[in-house]
Amino acid sequence: MKKASFEKVIPPKGSSFRMFYFKAPFWPYEGRWHFHPEFEIVYLPSGKGRRFIGTRISQFTDGDLVLLGPNIPHNCFNVGFESDKYEEYVIQFNGQDIKEASKFFTEFASIQNLLIAANAGLTVTTSEKHKIGEVIKKMVDLSPLEKLLQLFRVLQEFTKVSYESLEAKQYLALSVINTERVREVYKIIQASYHANISTRQVAQKIGMTESSFCRFFLKSTGKTFKQALTEVRIQNACNLLVNTDASITNIAFDCGFNSLSLFNRLFKRIIDNTPNRYRQQYVNHLQVSFS
Repeated sequence: MKKASFEKVIPPKGSSFRMFYFKAPFWPYEGRWHFHPEFEIVYLPSGKGRRFIGTRISQFTDGDLVLLGPNIPHNCFNVGFESDKYEEYVIQFNGQDIKEASKFFTEFASIQNLLIAANAGLTVTTSEKHKIGEVIKKMVDLSPLEKLLQLFRVLQEFTKVSYESLEAKQYLALSVINTERVREVYKIIQASYHANISTRQVAQKIGMTESSFCRFFLKSTGKTFKQALTEVRIQNACNLLVNTDASITNIAFDCGFNSLSLFNRLFKRIIDNTPNRYRQQYVNHLQVSFS
């Protein structure tokens, strides 16, 4: 099986989690085999197709609603979609925060049990998935605080319905220790992506030699540090392109690129589109939201 790549989930400013929504033909990313430490909720209001999650390929009809636990390798859901009209809502959040909250608020006990069950992935196959989907839809235009409250409601609704396990396994190549190290590396990247940052500097910050760090990071994430740094810079550039009216030149330099031509070339390679066309597609499809 192809090695999954690590995805760094970057919540928008003022939020503790990420939600986005889009309709085809606007594609914010290409299909890819990846994993991340965050839980993920995916809702497709309609259509049929195949899911590629863990070691299993399974079918869905009449749309889909899944809750994936951390570090489960999966493809983007547009891969395997077999109907004409594609529409997707995605929520990515840190379940550890909710588990910690359950220590102080007994009201979170049922949600904590849900997240335990979601460690293997789960799907709602009955029409109740659309009831939860309606709650998810309402999140798109809410403020960050209202989004958070609505997320709790979504999870609460999950606890009220029957669901099936996807029997997926977490990505075993990333141990608990390595997960924390990778998170620390990405914290450093996120804090410094706009400036020059080298593997030697990062290695020193996490107490490793440069050569050991390069081997560890490639083995743990499936990508080099330079690739990860570039992806974070491009992700932040995408956020600025759709959420601000800053010029593309300013965005390029603000995100750590020392030349506009380099930014354009790498953006095209990763997003499969130019920055200008990416922004214009967003303008032409106002129903798309990344906030």
